[in-house]
Amino acid sequence: MRDPIPLAGRPISEVPATDPQAVFAAGALVSAARRLAEHLEAAARDLHAGDDLTVAERGLLLLLRQGGVQTIPQLAARRGASRQYLQQTLAPLVERGLVAWRENPRHRRSRLAELTPAGVGLARRVMAREGAMLGRLAVAVDRTRLQAATEVVRAIDDALREGRDVLVAEAAAASGRSLAAEG
Repeated sequence: MRDPIPLAGRPISEVPATDPQAVFAAGALVSAARRLAEHLEAAARDLHAGDDLTVAERGLLLLLRQGGVQTIPQLAARRGASRQYLQQTLAPLVERGLVAWRENPRHRRSRLAELTPAGVGLARRVMAREGAMLGRLAVAVDRTRLQAATEVVRAIDDALREGRDVLVAEAAAASGRSLAAEG
């Protein structure tokens, strides 16, 4: 079980003054996470270049492989993206015969997306290549440190997902900035 989120249910004004070194460390973590995301995106692009697969398409392929048959709204919720974006990203996969549409018995207007046998095969190859790459990377860092880093990233992700609007508004107000004036 994860540690509770420190801000849970309390406005920023009620949270004790933050240690400046902790703020710096949080900023360094965010910067490192951004760099890591950029490196992983470039590696995925290079790793799957022979399959003419974008990073976004790769993500949907694996999402369907892991989650099975899903509607666009389900994929959008799991991916944290708009339905329109998902439809645009799925279209080339459908055209290439990697994903197929199926009627949804529960909702006539919300079709189901599913991997075709070719899509399953490509997803397996993608996972095998990425597994090999991660296997090589994993030897560079101790497993205990990897697990601890994962928990920290998850805790920050949970805090942002659960309270992003409140955190942004309170931080803007605390800095004397009005979000309405900038919007």
